[in-house]
Amino acid sequence: MHLLNNWLKGGQRRQTILDLGSGEGSFDYDSCFGSIIAVDSDFHRVLPSRQALRVCANSSTLPFPPGAFDLVICHHSLEHFVELLPALNEIRRVLKCDGKVFVSVPDGHSFSDRLYRLLLAGGGHVQQFTFDSAIQLIEEKTLLHLVAWKTLHSSFIYLDKRNFVPAPLGRLPGPLPRRMRWLGRLPKWSFASARFLLNGGSRVLDYCAGSRLSVDGWAFAFDSSFSEPIREPSYSNVCMHCGFGASRNELSSMYFFFYRCPSCRGLNPLFWSEV
Repeated sequence: MHLLNNWLKGGQRRQTILDLGSGEGSFDYDSCFGSIIAVDSDFHRVLPSRQALRVCANSSTLPFPPGAFDLVICHHSLEHFVELLPALNEIRRVLKCDGKVFVSVPDGHSFSDRLYRLLLAGGGHVQQFTFDSAIQLIEEKTLLHLVAWKTLHSSFIYLDKRNFVPAPLGRLPGPLPRRMRWLGRLPKWSFASARFLLNGGSRVLDYCAGSRLSVDGWAFAFDSSFSEPIREPSYSNVCMHCGFGASRNELSSMYFFFYRCPSCRGLNPLFWSEV
């Protein structure tokens, strides 16, 4: 999102940023000016970072003083918070009076999110948002105002063999449903093929029939100003391997129908128009 990039790169050099529900990192820490604190409930298998201080904490009880942060980023994390309202209250508490908030959430009624929940037994998504409900809730709890937003398109990146457990012979132990275990026995190429077909098919149908099959959710930017919200352009081209999105003008075609991701160099189908 262009506005978020401006906040990260062109803001105060000494700004303090909270990456809430960070996982392995919600953005490129190296390109950011300021101090970064990454918070998650568990950093299992996440490597330490020189650019960010990692803190294990619950989103509903953050261990920081009031007004500690200039910017709070919740990149695909709010849908995982069981205690959503206390978490939003905590964001308001630790944010400075002139602070900013960036949030990205899935459309809880989209094809992509429904498929994700079906295949991954919920996948940790405990909250279900609509466009209006997400904006209303965040504005009400943070006392900030929406200043920019964009539609996000899915790369169906969660269709990865590593997200499934191979089914053992005999009775299936553990809490995971049978479908997750049997899907884990499929060959790796079948997941790559499914991602390719879903990416291409969803965008063709969106373009031809006006559907929303490729829509993943939205990105929102909030601050204390009362300016009219700006809708930023969305990107059809989202990498199937790392999730990096780019506009058509930023990509170089290979054999007319493919491109290599500028971030991970993975090969992807190229869509010439934005949906």
